[in-house]
Parts: sequence; C-alpha cells; structure tokens
Amino acid sequence: MKSLRELLLLGPGPSSSHTIAPYRIAKDFLFRHEREGLSDIVVVLRGSLSLTGKGHRTDQVLKNAFQDYSIEVVFDQGTEHLKHPNTLVLKAKTKSGKELEETYYSLGGGAFRRVGDRKKTKDCYPFSTFDGMKEYMRKENIEDPTIVIERFEGKGIWDFSKNLLKHSFATIERGLQDSSLLPGPLKVQPVSAKIFKQAQKFPEEGERLLLLLSSYAYATSEENARGREVVTAPTCGSSGVVPALLYYGMQREKRDIDSLSKAYLVGAMMANFIKENASLSGAVLGCQAEIGSACSFAAASYSSLMGLCLHQIEYASEVAMEHFLGLTCDPVDGYVQVPCIERNAMAAVHAYTSYLFAKDIAPCRSNLVSFDNVVRAMKLTGKELPSSLKETSLGGLAKVIHIC
Repeated sequence: MKSLRELLLLGPGPSSSHTIAPYRIAKDFLFRHEREGLSDIVVVLRGSLSLTGKGHRTDQVLKNAFQDYSIEVVFDQGTEHLKHPNTLVLKAKTKSGKELEETYYSLGGGAFRRVGDRKKTKDCYPFSTFDGMKEYMRKENIEDPTIVIERFEGKGIWDFSKNLLKHSFATIERGLQDSSLLPGPLKVQPVSAKIFKQAQKFPEEGERLLLLLSSYAYATSEENARGREVVTAPTCGSSGVVPALLYYGMQREKRDIDSLSKAYLVGAMMANFIKENASLSGAVLGCQAEIGSACSFAAASYSSLMGLCLHQIEYASEVAMEHFLGLTCDPVDGYVQVPCIERNAMAAVHAYTSYLFAKDIAPCRSNLVSFDNVVRAMKLTGKELPSSLKETSLGGLAKVIHIC
C-alpha cells in the first residue's frame, strides 16, 4: 500500500479528480516534453471530465497549469468505449514537427496514471487491507496503529500531518468569515456562519453539537466550492467531513495538535485501504466513494482521538461506510455545491454517530460486517450504479433540478 503522503494532498478545489489531478497531469506532461519545445497544445476531456468539467473549472485549472502556452481545451462528451470515466488526452507539436499524444486517467483523490507507464510507485506498507494491518500488529505485538504509521512513514510524517491539519483548520476559520456568493449559475448563498451563530443559542450538547459540526463542514465545503486550496480528505468534494470532527475535538475536547495529527492519520489509513481496494472517485463508484470514504476516515480519526481501541476504530469506520452504500454522485449542473456541501455536513454528523456506536455498542458484540467486507461491498455496489449517477450530471438531482 502506498504512503499517506500520496493520499493527503493540498490543492485547488472544487474537485480533486477534476482540478488537482488535471493540474498534476499537465505538469507531468510538461516535465516529460517541455524541453522538446511545445506548441498547438490541445487537451481533450472525456467522460465525467467533459460532462462536469465546466462546473468543476477543469478548463481553468488546465489553462493555469499551461500558463506560458496557448492551449485549447476540448469537452468531448462521447462516453462510449472509455476504459476509464475520467480520461484526458493531451496533444502537442514539438519544434521538430513531431506530434505528441499522451492519455492519462484521473483516478480520484488527485491521483493519476499515464497510459503505458509501467513504472509503479513503490509500496510503503507491507499490507493493503485492514485485516492485513491487524495481522501485522498481532505478529509485532503492537496495539497502537500510530506506531505502525511511524515505522513505515518515518517520524517526519507527523510534521506533514500537522501542517495539513493546521491548513484544514484555517480553511474552516476562513470559511466561517466569508459571506461571498458561491461561483456559478446556482447562486448558492454560504450559510456556515449562520449555522455557527445558530449553534450558540443552545447551551447544552445535542443540537449544539450537530450544528457546530455542520457549520465546520459547510465552511470547508464552501471554500472548496470557491476553488480555493483545500486538503483532500480524501477528496476535495468530501473535504469538509474530517476537519469538522477534528476541529470540534480541538475546540470542545481541548485536544492538542500532536494528538489530533496522530488521530488524523489513523483515519487516513482507513481511506488509504479504500483507495487501494476500491476507489475514491465519484466518477468510478459514485459518491459513496467520496463521502462514504470521508465519513469512514472521520469516524476512525475521532474514535482514535477519544482513545477507543483498534476493534472500536474498525467498528466506527465500517458503520460509517455501510450506511452510505449506494450513494449516488449527481452534482447539479456539474457544480460541487448541490447536494455536495450539505452532504458533507450530514456525513460529519453521521461520523460522530458512528463514533458513538463504536464507543457504546461495539463492546456489546462483534460486528458481523468487517471493514474489509464493507469496502468490497462498496466496490461491487459502485460498479452496478449506472453512469448517469456517477459524476456525469445526467441523473438524480442533476436531472430534476433545472437551472435557467
């Protein structure tokens, strides 16, 4: 399994597969060919990238990446015979008159692969499933998963974690202060500050807790919708869930950044298992792969922060995903706003509930469904979803809600 450094990326919203990955792909193309002298650059977007690329600002991100060149971005909305639903084809001419053409896949969460590239990134971990990690920990007599993370990632992973978490918290605080209208024809008004203000009216826990978590998740998601830099946790479209719980843990539980950053990476391991064995892409497996994965990530992180054991962490993460199985990805007009922003808040609340289940129900029995089971089920479910419900804006809410 790959490093957590490849899972958690800082980059421009609103979509890790439609903005961060295309930007990285453009830079990879330049790295390979810029010395040959390039002109007449054309980027052809296919599949989900073409159908929702305008709303996701994919063309703008590509123009920024190729800022020293004149480029044409083509939205080819033919989806037949695609080997991957997020396909980019880059074409260019060199000084010598040679015609270049490279095909890339945007894999989800900002990751990408160049077609024909046989070189694989070296694995960081000697296991690729949660059961594999448990078995490794049993053999090594390890009870704390952070020891495993440090063993394979090195001590520098904690500074990496803290920097990203601090950036995530700053995003929440910035979002709570920004009242500017979200971009695009949906004319969505930001409400994170209003929800936060409403939360102050409730002196007791319960409704106050739910509103605080929601306000934090809304704040990050609204910043993401504005196209500002966010951390993939594990995607841009689901980036509000994890920071909401950990920011609450810092504010309400008074946890320090060291304990928060460790809990953060324990949850990230769960998302990494999903990335390794299924997908984080809404275009591949629906929103269950984005919001479901973020919810699993957040539930595990918060459970770890609150001192639950490994069995309970697994329980929380499994419950979080299980009840998002089949969730469709149907962004209205291709914008990561409706239903995406509200969905981040719902997932934050669900993640907290999953933590409560793990704390209070997990000691009563062993869950029949393991975390690895639910990841396999998510993959199977996603494959059976029609393409109209996988980030194409051709079905679901995107078909019902009409924008003038």
